[in-house]
Amino acid sequence: MRTRRIVAAVAAVALIPATAALLTSSQASAQSSDEIQEEIDERSEDLEVVIEEYNAKREELDDANELIEEIEAQLPELQAAADAANEQMAEIASTAYTGGNFAMVNSVLAGDPSDFADRLMYLSNLSDAENAAIADALGQMEELETRKTELETLKESADEILSDIEKQQGEIEAEIEALEDDYDDAYAAENPEPDWGDYAGNSTAVAFAWDQLGEQYVYGADGPDTWDCSGLTQGAWAAAGVSLSHNAAMQWDETARISRDELQEGDLVFYNDLAHVGIYIGGGEIIHAPNSTTVVKIVDIDYGGSIVGYGRP
Repeated sequence: MRTRRIVAAVAAVALIPATAALLTSSQASAQSSDEIQEEIDERSEDLEVVIEEYNAKREELDDANELIEEIEAQLPELQAAADAANEQMAEIASTAYTGGNFAMVNSVLAGDPSDFADRLMYLSNLSDAENAAIADALGQMEELETRKTELETLKESADEILSDIEKQQGEIEAEIEALEDDYDDAYAAENPEPDWGDYAGNSTAVAFAWDQLGEQYVYGADGPDTWDCSGLTQGAWAAAGVSLSHNAAMQWDETARISRDELQEGDLVFYNDLAHVGIYIGGGEIIHAPNSTTVVKIVDIDYGGSIVGYGRP
């Protein structure tokens, strides 16, 4: 039967085995960030399996939901047929009563419809038509109850299996979140933020950029607490009263060309086909907002990007 096949498919779930309890704080602190990252990767793979299992079961439940809707649509008609069947049996009982068989009919109709056939023989004095009508009426009532039972079974199975998967997904996500916190702590301990000291120069633009050291890179950001590369240089020079566009290539057009030997604090250094820009701070170093994996920092002017040229606002 279609219902049983769907219920069986919904119930056949291989959940990811539960892992050991999360590490204690002392155990986590004893791990390196690389070791914690390995655990994060492993649990992320487990999570992918659970999510895909969830998606698969959702696909299977589409069939179950269709059948649920189908049964729910049938119930009013089945209920009406069962009500009509009850009325028909009452009419037969009334007729039988007139003929002195009321008690006999009652004794037959009072039992479980499933064993009606075993009791039907006691109504041998009823006509074939009446017996057939009673059998049909009980069949209508039995069909209604069967469909109701199928409906409840489908709903309960669907709710239970999705609940199990969602619970497991939540547990793994909580583990990953805790591991990510441990990773952040371990990475911070392994890579302490440099002490940049105080800026001792005279460039207002550099002083502004210096104050942003350690702030997060965010694509498209221009402050006050997050930056991308051109947003940072734009903000630095705005502090000095100079307006620049929020775009490295446009800033190239808005600045005068200079040579590397002419670099002074505050000049801009352009990289990677004008896709990146930093602000020169002297001593062969720049301040820049590199990418979303790190923060505003000081690096060597030749940190790795391909230099296009230099500009002075």
